[in-house]
Amino acid sequence: MTSDYALTPPDSAALRVVESASPADTANLAVSLTREIPPGSVICLYGNLGSGKTHFSKAFCRACGILGEATSPSFTVINEYATAGELMLYHFDFYRMTHPAELVNLGLEDYFHEESIALIEWPEQVRDYLPRDRWEIYFEADPARPEWRRIRVFHLDGR
Repeated sequence: MTSDYALTPPDSAALRVVESASPADTANLAVSLTREIPPGSVICLYGNLGSGKTHFSKAFCRACGILGEATSPSFTVINEYATAGELMLYHFDFYRMTHPAELVNLGLEDYFHEESIALIEWPEQVRDYLPRDRWEIYFEADPARPEWRRIRVFHLDGR
C-alpha cells in the first residue's frame, strides 16, 4: 500500500519542511511540534511503510509525557495513552482497515475532543471522517539513503 499524495498541499503552504538525516532528527521534530500543536488537535501522518510515522508518533507521545511506553497500534487499530496531566493521546493505525464501515463500531469522532490529541497513521483510509481543521505531516523516504527523510508539516485550519 502506498500513500495517496494526490491531495498533498504544495510545499509553499508548509509550516515546515525538514530534511531528517536520522531517527534522532525525526524524534527532535516530534518533540518540537509538541510545543506547537495544541490539545484538541488531530494529526494525520502520511507516508509509505517504514517512512517514520510510528517512530515520530512514539517520540511525540514521550514528549507529551505519557505514562508508560508508546507502541504501534498496527494490530489493535488504536492505542490510548494518559499523561500526568489531563491530556489523552490516541494513536490510530488504519493500515489494515478494509472498509470504512469498520469505523462505526470504533466511534472515531468520539476521540476528537479538547482534552486529547489524535495521531492517525494511514489517514487516507478514513479521509471522509477527518475534521477539516487538522495537522498533516508527510514523510518521504529515499531508498538510496536509508535514514534520510523529508518531512513536511501543514496545518489545515478548516476554512
